[in-house]
Amino acid sequence: MTSAVEDMAVKATKGRIYPWDFDRKGKLPVWTLLNRMEYLGSSQRLFFKADNDNKDIKQAIASLKQAMAYEMRFVRCQSVQFSPAFSELMEFPGRAIRVEAKVIFVGKTSWVYETKILDRTTERELATRHVQTVNIDKKTRRPKPLPDWVMERYSHLTSRPRPTTVQPFDLSDAEPAFVYPVTVAPSDIDANMHTNQSQYARYCFNCAATGAKKGAYSIISGDLLDYDVISVDLLYQKESREGESLCVESWEDTKEPDTLKFQVKRGEDNILQCKMRFRIPSVPDIEKAKL
Repeated sequence: MTSAVEDMAVKATKGRIYPWDFDRKGKLPVWTLLNRMEYLGSSQRLFFKADNDNKDIKQAIASLKQAMAYEMRFVRCQSVQFSPAFSELMEFPGRAIRVEAKVIFVGKTSWVYETKILDRTTERELATRHVQTVNIDKKTRRPKPLPDWVMERYSHLTSRPRPTTVQPFDLSDAEPAFVYPVTVAPSDIDANMHTNQSQYARYCFNCAATGAKKGAYSIISGDLLDYDVISVDLLYQKESREGESLCVESWEDTKEPDTLKFQVKRGEDNILQCKMRFRIPSVPDIEKAKL
């Protein structure tokens, strides 16, 4: 791990993509990748430990686990872009990957970090993820300022221009093309006792997959697994919890028909907004995928 004074890149985090990670078409689902990137990129938490200078990684991780008992952090938003190599190389189960995490901005209550996933064999970049994480008061579950020592240690990042993050879009005047009901399952809940960030991508993808089969969209139709995901943006607006009934509303982007927008709601409460962009395959590509 490099020091915070350098570029805070984590280059030693390694993993593999296994056969059971893939869907029936041999593709890696978005939510699986998000979950894997969250886990493999979790070493970014070590940047925000007062004993970050500890060179013993085992001691640092033990200290991190102790801190998690009273600290809480929520993902406010994240954006993932998939390179062409992702669809090409992720067809091979057992693929060895490396995750590099780098904090790129520190604000008053949140920070933004970048995570890249690379193929360890070819060193080709597969996907890039930008995440804004918020420091949370565990009692109020509201944002709280980062500790003074964080602001001092990372002062060189507080003066940088704030990176562009996912912003809300207005769908108040649009009628959804398709609506999909979801009940939050016990397995969807994470350590913060709310729906894990990756599960919302699954809710939205399942909404689109069902809508595509029912002919709800003009361009995207049939089997959604015939379409590669190019990018996904997620904006978390409120929490949801086990057993709650959610409604996923979906729209086609009028300017970009290869893009679907989603609003996850709980009654009148907006829980999450999502935007997914797909690669529209040619007819020969679809016929090949059926073989």
